[in-house]
Amino acid sequence: MSRLALISCRPLSIAVHSNRCSNQKSILTRQYCQNVNVPKPQVTATFSGPKLFRNERKPTNFDKKVLVWAGRFKKESDIPTYISGETLAAARNNMRIKVCMTMIVGTVLGCIAMVISGKKALREDRTLLQRNIEKKAKWREEAAQDQQTSIKSD
Repeated sequence: MSRLALISCRPLSIAVHSNRCSNQKSILTRQYCQNVNVPKPQVTATFSGPKLFRNERKPTNFDKKVLVWAGRFKKESDIPTYISGETLAAARNNMRIKVCMTMIVGTVLGCIAMVISGKKALREDRTLLQRNIEKKAKWREEAAQDQQTSIKSD
């Protein structure tokens, strides 16, 4: 630590070790060690055009479609040449939510359709158990015919 920093922080160390400063707030806010002569950075470069905001970017064709589907713009021709990253991120999040909700609705509708078709098959006695019984009976019948043809040929 530099000598100047030690000198400027000396009142804090005295206050911590002595009984006269029992106020915890004054210690936490560091009112004893504040450097008043800190130079503020000067902005020397000026940007213009598309480099004015560093987070702006040119949207791709897919980005334009996402912006239109998300409802940010009415038509692709309305989209400016450069858009902010926050706008694009918000549109992508919106589309992500819409796709997820569509998938959830599709899954629920598929489950309902499977339950309905299963109940219909049960009423018509076309269950998987019935299909397996019929398939095995057919296999036994074919095996018996193969045995009879092999016995006749011998």
